[in-house]
Amino acid sequence: QVWLKQQQGQGLQTPIAFPFVGSMPDGVSPVLRGTWHFVCRPSLWQKTICPILVTLATTIASLIVLFGFALKPQAHALVNVGWPAWIAWITAVLAVIAEVALANLIVLLVLFGSVQSQIFRAVLEERGISAELRARHGLEELPEQCCCRDIGHSIRFLLARLPLLILTMPLHAFPVVGQIAWVLLNGWLYTWELEAEFMVMFEKRYSCAKQWEFVRARFGSFATFGAAAMGLELIPFVGPWIFFASNACGAAFLAEQIYRAMPPVEGQPPVEGQPPVEGQAVHPPGVDV
Repeated sequence: QVWLKQQQGQGLQTPIAFPFVGSMPDGVSPVLRGTWHFVCRPSLWQKTICPILVTLATTIASLIVLFGFALKPQAHALVNVGWPAWIAWITAVLAVIAEVALANLIVLLVLFGSVQSQIFRAVLEERGISAELRARHGLEELPEQCCCRDIGHSIRFLLARLPLLILTMPLHAFPVVGQIAWVLLNGWLYTWELEAEFMVMFEKRYSCAKQWEFVRARFGSFATFGAAAMGLELIPFVGPWIFFASNACGAAFLAEQIYRAMPPVEGQPPVEGQPPVEGQAVHPPGVDV
């Protein structure tokens, strides 16, 4: 408790530094920073109580059912097509773990998508990004997706992600390489889902077409962030308990990274870390980050 309070007091607005992050892809470091941020913020832990209780039940049930009824058939199917028995069983176990993660993903998307949104907004507010966006737009409140649009986006993401997740499941037949390919192919959509709210706040991109333009310009970061985030969420129990929430923190750090890289708007204070527009006076940022 004392250590956490010290970390909060000393690092509240200080970027979290790792000695090896500089050599990592742009999308990976926000995942690490988000995990550390979540661990050091007990105030965010309470938001995960209900998801933990529900996913505990679904994880136990999924493990019992899938290991009891799906493990052997999958392993025997691989042996029957000529796979060595030991590779077939390892692959079957990895496939079952992925299937459990998929079941938890469906539960989390349907029941607790709003929890990630709450954590995402809390981190943006703490980092000062929300205040800077309000000043940038000259608004007291940032634009939000209305209820109907929000529900529509959730349904579209669910309809888009689940078929892709299921269609790419056969990749788990290839140990390690298959799991890496699976999260890489599916990760960018996960990042898009997490960042959709930021696109609305930042540039009022409500439609999928306008958001796709934003995603396409940063596809590498979206793919690597999503792959790292999904890889962590594959871990039974702690995946849906900790990393489901910490990835929302990581998405906020990715949003901050994107925001800091954008050129300043003429007539507005420049984004910290970027040169001002020619002829524009430099003003100190209003929020210490």
